[in-house]
Amino acid sequence: MDYKECGENESKLQKRFSVALSRDEYGELSQEILVFLAMQMGVDYITNQPQDALRKKLGDDLDHQVALCLANQCVDEIVGREDLPAALEPVVESMAGYPEGPEFTFEATVYLKPELELSSYEPVALALPDFAVSDDLVARNMQAIVEEKARLVKDEQASEADAGTRNVISLDTKKCGMQVQALTMAETVYRIGDGLLPPQIEERLPGMKPGDIKEFSFVVKSKNFLGLEVEETMDCVLHLIDIVKKDTPDVTDDWVKSSIPGAHDVEGFRTLVRESLAEKARVDYDRAKEEAAASALAQRLRDLDLPEVYYDYARAGLMQNISAALAKQGIAEEEFYAMQGVTGAQFMVRMRMRAEEVLRQGLALDALARHENLEIGEDDIFCALRTIAPGSELETRRMLEMNGRVYQLREMALRAKARTHLLDSAIVQLAQSA
Repeated sequence: MDYKECGENESKLQKRFSVALSRDEYGELSQEILVFLAMQMGVDYITNQPQDALRKKLGDDLDHQVALCLANQCVDEIVGREDLPAALEPVVESMAGYPEGPEFTFEATVYLKPELELSSYEPVALALPDFAVSDDLVARNMQAIVEEKARLVKDEQASEADAGTRNVISLDTKKCGMQVQALTMAETVYRIGDGLLPPQIEERLPGMKPGDIKEFSFVVKSKNFLGLEVEETMDCVLHLIDIVKKDTPDVTDDWVKSSIPGAHDVEGFRTLVRESLAEKARVDYDRAKEEAAASALAQRLRDLDLPEVYYDYARAGLMQNISAALAKQGIAEEEFYAMQGVTGAQFMVRMRMRAEEVLRQGLALDALARHENLEIGEDDIFCALRTIAPGSELETRRMLEMNGRVYQLREMALRAKARTHLLDSAIVQLAQSA
């Protein structure tokens, strides 16, 4: 592979390269990509002939996709050779000479991370709540468990829904005649203020009496796939079935033995709760310490002045994670916005702010790694792979290599090492918590 910097870079945060591969190099590397694609997609093929089998599945776009994949691999190698602090996925343009030309050529733009300095490299000081478990906290959680196991009986004293009642409701919501699963429920106990329903629905509940049914509509604003703001109408039928209250049992040894798995008496119940709370408190403490330390370090950076593409990239990553989580739950993005009580545009503003914090924390960790001369080895790489895909480390590494994303793996490993150094040296002052 031959490459060189080309043209005038638009800023110090960009490098542009022209790259050329010989016919033999292209043939050998593209064959590896074809075999990998076939294995990944479960496509059967005759030995050394995956291209024909893949073309039947992917069509004429196959050559372009293979060339783009190979170009990304080349840029990934350039980033490694030149030790470039790549920030975003490279932009590949002007591909030519594939699949049968005398040489494969393209140009690529690599966006770089600014090498910023922190105002101080002293250990961060953190004020965190103590993760010790108090007797009062144990008692309150025991009571909460007992409340969860209480029977629901009709509340004879309540005549209508208000902020203090437990309301058995059913809700049917449709959009353009299609069911909105996130806003549809049958015989669910709901309390005003729970926050599980958007305000446009919850505000209809106060004053309803058992047996009342309300039919209404409200409008949700969101952006479509073209980025244009659209209004969508939600048609709802809200039914207040009944109002109930809890019939809480007395906590005795007999009740514990019959109702709490793993406990045979009240003292055993208390021990189970304490152990569970201690484990959760430790996890919460570690998470809070990590977030507080990264945030404190990021505050030592001067104000960021990056091109908007950096913030867009970080926000896109956050949105990709949210979209994946929603897809697992079968919730559309516009339904999610309705549940949050915001428009799509308002949620994007929130994500823009979070994206800036993510950038600041990452760049602060990079600065700490440079200052401490931290380096990564194979053990660090493996730890990063284990974080990404526990149990599938080798497969994940191969996939990153084939997609030209090794630089992202190395960045993740180095930042993890910097984060460990940051946490190990942090000065923590614990405040007694309830």
